[in-house]
Amino acid sequence: MSNVKPTFYRVLFLFIGLAIFLFPLLTLFKMSLETDGGWGVDNFTTLFESGRTIQAIQSTLVIAVWSTLIAAVLGIGYAVLVAYTNVRFKRLIELLIILPYVIPGYVVTLSWTVVFSGNSPVNHLLRTVHLPAVNMYSLTGIIFVLGLSNAALVYLNVVDILRKVPQEQEWASQVAGYRLKETLRKINFKSVRPALVSGIILAFLSSIDNFAIPATLGSPAGITVLSTYIYEKAIGFGPNSFNQAAVLSIFLSMLAFIGIGIQWWVLRKSVVLDSSRVDYSPRIHFTKRKRSFAEFLSILFLVVMNMVPLVVMFFSSLQTGYSRSIFDPTKMGWDNYQFIFQTPAMYEGFLTSFWLTILSIVVCIGFSIWVMYYKQRIDKGATLPIEIGASLTFSTPGIVLALSMIFYWSKVPNVYGTIWILFIAYVTRYVLLLLRGSNTALLSVGVELEEAAMISGSKRWEKWTRIIIPLIKNQVLASSFLMFTSAFTELTLSSLLIAADSKTVGLTIFNLQTGGDNQIAQAYSVLLTIFIMALVLIRSRLEQKEMKKHA
Repeated sequence: MSNVKPTFYRVLFLFIGLAIFLFPLLTLFKMSLETDGGWGVDNFTTLFESGRTIQAIQSTLVIAVWSTLIAAVLGIGYAVLVAYTNVRFKRLIELLIILPYVIPGYVVTLSWTVVFSGNSPVNHLLRTVHLPAVNMYSLTGIIFVLGLSNAALVYLNVVDILRKVPQEQEWASQVAGYRLKETLRKINFKSVRPALVSGIILAFLSSIDNFAIPATLGSPAGITVLSTYIYEKAIGFGPNSFNQAAVLSIFLSMLAFIGIGIQWWVLRKSVVLDSSRVDYSPRIHFTKRKRSFAEFLSILFLVVMNMVPLVVMFFSSLQTGYSRSIFDPTKMGWDNYQFIFQTPAMYEGFLTSFWLTILSIVVCIGFSIWVMYYKQRIDKGATLPIEIGASLTFSTPGIVLALSMIFYWSKVPNVYGTIWILFIAYVTRYVLLLLRGSNTALLSVGVELEEAAMISGSKRWEKWTRIIIPLIKNQVLASSFLMFTSAFTELTLSSLLIAADSKTVGLTIFNLQTGGDNQIAQAYSVLLTIFIMALVLIRSRLEQKEMKKHA
C-alpha cells in the first residue's frame, strides 16, 4: 500500500463506491422516469391515481407503526428486566427473546399459521366457548408476527447500554425524591435515548422492508403492502411494469430514509453514553416471592409466544395425511422428512444458500479488512465513498435493492439470470456488517505492535498471521455470524434475483407453502430451525470459552 500514491486509492475507493453501491440505486430513478414517449412523470401519476397504490401505502404504514409499537414495548420491557432486576435465568430469557430474530420470518409465520389453523386446538377451543376463531391471514396477524420478530432488535440495542448508566445518577435521583418509574424515565431512559431511538427506528425499517411475512399472511387475504406490490409489478408482464415497480421502490426507499432522518433529527443534540464500564449488578431488587413471579411470568410469556408455535409446527409436520386434528397419532410419521432427505430438489436450496453465503462472507471479510486497515493506518477520508455506499445499500429495503440489481446488472454479460447476481446482491447488501466489525476489531490493534514486529524482523505476512489476525478474529467472526444468519435465510433478494434453475432455502419453503405442500414446508422449516439453533448454541459455547480464557 505504501508504494502506491494515496491518490490512486482515493480514486479506486470512489469508483467502487459509485459503481458497486450507488449506481445500481440510481438506475431506479432512471427507470421510473422512462415512458413510451421518452421521459416524464406518467408512471408516477398512473400509480398514484390507483386506489390499490394508496391502499398499499396505508397498509404499509399501519403495519409498520403498530408492529414497531409492539416491538418497542416488548424489547424495552425485557431489556429493563434483564439489565436491572435480580431475576434469575437471564441467559434463557435472552435466548427466548432473540429466537424470532435468528429464525427466518417465514418460518415464524408458518408456525403461527399452524397454531391458528382451522382445525387447531386453539381455534376449536375458542369456537367451543362461542368466541371468534383467530385468523392469522389478516392485518392484525401481520402486525402481531412482525412485532414479536422485531422486539429483539430493540432489546439488543438497549440492554447493554442500560448497564452503562452510572448508578450514582440513580442514587442522586432517589435522594431528590424521585420514585422508581420517574428515575427510569428521567435518568436511565434519557441517558440511553440514542440507543432507544435507534432500536425503534430499526424495528420500523425492518417492518417496511419485510417481504416474507406480508406475502405469506397478506396475499391470501388480499392485503397489499409496498414490498409485495413491488414484487407483483416486477414479475408482471404488463406495460411499464418494471417502470412502475421502480416508482414504488423510490417511494418505499423514501419511507426508509425518512425514518433514518427522524432518527438523526431526534438525536442530533444527544450525547452518546460512552462508558467502558458495564455494570451487571442488579439495581431493582424484588422480594423472593415477586422475583419468582416475575421469572415465571416472563419465561411463560416468551415460551408461549416464541416456542409453542415451533413445537406445534413440529407436530403438524409429522402429519402424513388429512386429519381433523394436528395431534392425531394415527396420522403421524416421518414421511415428510424422508421425502426431504431423499429428494435432491429439496436440499438443493440448502446447499445453494450455504455455499453462496460462505463465499459472500469470505469476500466481505477480505474486502472489509483491506478497506478498514487502509482507513485507520493511511487515509481516514479515502474510504468514505465505500462506507456511505454500503450504508445506503444496507438501509435500502431488500425488494428495492433487488430491483435495482436487475436494472443495473442486466447490462453486464453473464451476470443477470445467473447465480452470480445474487452473490453480488449478498455482498453489497451485507458488507456493512463486516465493515463495522472490521473497523471495531482493528481499533484494538495498536500501531506499536506492528512497529515492534517490523523492528524484530518479521515479514509483512508474519505480522498479519501472528499479530493482527489473532487480535481481530473474534470480532470479525461475530460480524460474520450476523451476516450468515441474515444472508443464509433471506427471501426478499432471491425472490427476484435467483436463476431459473436454482433455489435458496427461503425460496424453497416459500414455494412449498404457496404451492399447498404445507406439511413438507413445515418439516423443512423444522430442520432449518434446528440448524440455526445449533449454530447459535455453538457460537454461545465458543463465546463462553473465550471469556474463560481471558478471565
